[in-house]
Amino acid sequence: MSSLLRAWYVFVALGLATFLVTAFVGRVPADLTAAVALPHELLHRAGVNVRLTLESAVDRRELREEVARLQAELALAEQRQRALELEVERLELAGQVRGSQSPAVVATAPVVGGDTGPEVARLRVGLGASAGLQRNMPVTAPAGLVGIVTEVASRSAVVRTVLDPQSRVGVTVRGKGGQGVAVGDAGGLVRVTRFILDEPVEVGDVVETSSYGGLFPAGVRLGEVAEVLPPDPNDLRHSFLVRPSVELATLRQVVLLAPQ
Repeated sequence: MSSLLRAWYVFVALGLATFLVTAFVGRVPADLTAAVALPHELLHRAGVNVRLTLESAVDRRELREEVARLQAELALAEQRQRALELEVERLELAGQVRGSQSPAVVATAPVVGGDTGPEVARLRVGLGASAGLQRNMPVTAPAGLVGIVTEVASRSAVVRTVLDPQSRVGVTVRGKGGQGVAVGDAGGLVRVTRFILDEPVEVGDVVETSSYGGLFPAGVRLGEVAEVLPPDPNDLRHSFLVRPSVELATLRQVVLLAPQ
């Protein structure tokens, strides 16, 4: 028999005893009154505890629901903040290129794929014809020239970088002049060939695009001279190797310019 049922029987028995004593004696002794009151108070206290327990459980459930709702709102706010940060980065990227290289910025695009390793000859960007991209668009970054668009799909495009052996970029040496053609070479370098000197070229000189070839705006940084190759005594033109300014293997965003 449960404790609660046993207490109920005791309560009924004491109640009946009280009735009988009241009926035949007239005045209920104080000890008997206290004994009857005790089970009644216990039952009342048990009921109060049950009610408080239920109320506490409901409060905890509502608290958990409120915490879950606030956590979802916080996650959404963090996602929106990150989207705004990326948009600011995109606008800053376009602004840097517009101010230092060319005002003809068409769009910025994420790099979504490409070759692996140091010789990144091809990149795939996440914008295409639906965003206004077309072939022969120069592709740059704030650090310098990346390459040129060669293939365009609806929502993506392929960029031939300056490291591609098929790449051809007219270049000059900043502050020294001269004219030559930059071609992708092994080891993540660019080889400048058929360079006609105005002044001697030295390691560390800055190489930038020229108007030669008509595909790229003049004055966009390509890189720095890494090695000056021995000249051919029978050839007035010179060759040297250039280390590109843009780290193509880790590039995440590029800027596309209007075709020349």
